Amino acid sequence: MTKYKIENGLETKELVQNRVIAPNTAIRETKNNQQVTLKYEVVNDWENVSHLASLREILDKWNIDIEMSYKDYAQQQHDRIYGVQINDEGTIEQMNDELAQACVDELKNLDIYNYPQPINMEVSLLSIFCGLYGITDESIRAEGIGNICKFNKLSANVDKNYGQASSNDQRKPNPWILTKILRYHNKDYYEQIIKPLLKKNFEAKKKEIQILINQTLIPNKIDLQDGFTLLDMQEKAANGEYENEEQIVMELTRLLVYYEGETEDIYAIKGYDSICDTQVLYHKLEGTVYKQLEKININFKNKKTDEKIDDKKESKQLTAKHIFKKYSFKMDIRKLPIFNQKIMI
Repeated sequence: MTKYKIENGLETKELVQNRVIAPNTAIRETKNNQQVTLKYEVVNDWENVSHLASLREILDKWNIDIEMSYKDYAQQQHDRIYGVQINDEGTIEQMNDELAQACVDELKNLDIYNYPQPINMEVSLLSIFCGLYGITDESIRAEGIGNICKFNKLSANVDKNYGQASSNDQRKPNPWILTKILRYHNKDYYEQIIKPLLKKNFEAKKKEIQILINQTLIPNKIDLQDGFTLLDMQEKAANGEYENEEQIVMELTRLLVYYEGETEDIYAIKGYDSICDTQVLYHKLEGTVYKQLEKININFKNKKTDEKIDDKKESKQLTAKHIFKKYSFKMDIRKLPIFNQKIMI
């Protein structure tokens, strides 16, 4: 589609020019037979913003891939689980000191070039400084910067532009670049040292998130200090320790709550988390909850053995799922504590 400039309400023969330019760029243009200089200035000082994620980093956060091999896809999946770099606010997460020190320790024996290339191809001075300036601990960062010239082979252009690169790259710090450099250029060290530390970092973050969720629960609803779980209930039911359905409903109130989702109710079941070493709430859909409750076979205490055998012959085994559905659909759910307890996350 061709568009022409409009002057004084009339279309001229001069084509409209659409430009993609850098900030502080000056362009000469002829207007009304006079040559003028147009200057494009920076808006909101965006060029000095250092905490914003790049487009590719945001796409990674959203699990969007652009053409990659299965091998790269598998590695990407690993990175997303253990090496998440962007938090929910869209900013790059800080790297803990243990992982930062491990990265700095082996940034050695590298061929470092001046012109930026993809990290899997070669290491550039740009990527090194971007990674090191993302380290929060000043002593670790200084050690890494000192090691650049001491333990690596620099190209002639790197020697020439070292001073400029060391100052410019503070604008876009990202310490996680260092893990990628090691992944491609020191694979053994990455597999033996960095990968386990990434997993450790992931588990620590998972524990923090779970603790935060637990702290936001409405008090006195589900007691996470209570060690009672579905497995305990299953064992009691199998041993015939329950006398009636009401006892089972009351036990479920110790284990199960729900909150309203956008399209359906989301249930939360208390269970033990080995990573957190504590009781936590697992959030699940209704169908998954039913499958778990269906595994709990009910044998009431006051029934004789012969009666139990006859019941099994005449009908299906009674489970916690049947009782759950019976009380939730046939009675006023507002009168049952199991169904009016909700959690906020």
